Amino acid sequence: MKIDYRPLVFLLLSTILAVMLLMGMASCSSAYHLRKFYDKGGKLEVKKTEITIHDTLRINGKDSIIEKTIQVDCPEPKAPLTRYEIRYKYKTLRDTLKLIRYQDKIKYKYRVREAKNDVKTNPLRQIKSFILWGVLIVIGLFVFNWISKR
Repeated sequence: MKIDYRPLVFLLLSTILAVMLLMGMASCSSAYHLRKFYDKGGKLEVKKTEITIHDTLRINGKDSIIEKTIQVDCPEPKAPLTRYEIRYKYKTLRDTLKLIRYQDKIKYKYRVREAKNDVKTNPLRQIKSFILWGVLIVIGLFVFNWISKR
């Protein structure tokens, strides 16, 4: 005995088609989504876009090319930022500021270190220290001679 599957397949496909039609009729429309877009603070920005049209005409047996530039208004939706996008924006800003602060701190330390090294290697400072030691030695010798004469 052979089993005929055609009525079963027909019933299954017709059921699937009926469910799809019901879902299509019960789903929300584009007007609903546009209204929700406006409710959440979305705006449509109208921008001018230039379009160049090339056209070929036949006049007196000769082809002539006509070129026109037309400006067309193209509305482009600008959706408000989601809370995750706002959080990401603030985090990147905060991290950037931290990085700048850190870099400034390193630059400051480097400049202070350079200034200290410049002072240490300054030849005028070395000459001053030699002069100071020379004066101290001369004063010490005078004091030693003065004490020994008594």
